[in-house]
Amino acid sequence: MKSLTLAAGAMVLVGPLSAANGAVFTVGGPLSRLCYESALSQDGRRFAVEGCTRALQEEGLLAPDRAATYVNRGILHMVAGHARDADADFNAALALDADLSDAYLNKGFLRIRQGKGREALPLLQQGIDRGARRQAVAYFARGVAYEQMGEFRSAYADIKRARDLEPRWNLPNEYLSRYVVSSR
Repeated sequence: MKSLTLAAGAMVLVGPLSAANGAVFTVGGPLSRLCYESALSQDGRRFAVEGCTRALQEEGLLAPDRAATYVNRGILHMVAGHARDADADFNAALALDADLSDAYLNKGFLRIRQGKGREALPLLQQGIDRGARRQAVAYFARGVAYEQMGEFRSAYADIKRARDLEPRWNLPNEYLSRYVVSSR
């Protein structure tokens, strides 16, 4: 009988799971557009967050754009290390749009950055189930969450799936190279 034995190398910081992958495009106005661009570039400086806050306060955003702006501001808070503020913004986005996959994914990324893989799993699954634009990123994140929990078989399967979904994305291959696969 053969079995699959997996072992992962040392944990790598989850910086590559940067929330920039989850920035949400908005057409609301110039401030919300700037907020989006700041989230894409992971600009966690105070003035970037303030620009998002101004967009939420001053621009007459429709609900989808308001939700996107909350996600983008949450990303900036996360990058700056303000987990409580990030979580509040992701929750505000979900209150406006309970199907916003990027809000779930970014909440999951936040939990992973906090070393809370078990809490990240259902959030990441919600993002996957709600049609995350970059499924590879979602599966990769779920793999990292499994890895944090010591569930290496599931981690390996998800990271491999991420690689298969986006073969040109190098990060899954980097993670997979830390695994030793043997049959017993």
